[in-house]
Amino acid sequence: MNSRGNKTTADYYGLQVEIIIQMNHCSLIRFHGREFIVDSADLVFGRSLQQAA
Repeated sequence: MNSRGNKTTADYYGLQVEIIIQMNHCSLIRFHGREFIVDSADLVFGRSLQQAA
């Protein structure tokens, strides 16, 4: 979480998780009140949805 109190979120294999700490190779995330260490490469940030024309 950053200093302003805003939650940073990402997708982790389809699950919306909160990022607590992000480093180059691993990150600490929170999901349903539990904390996990995961590989940072598996996190997806700001996936944009595009509509077909």
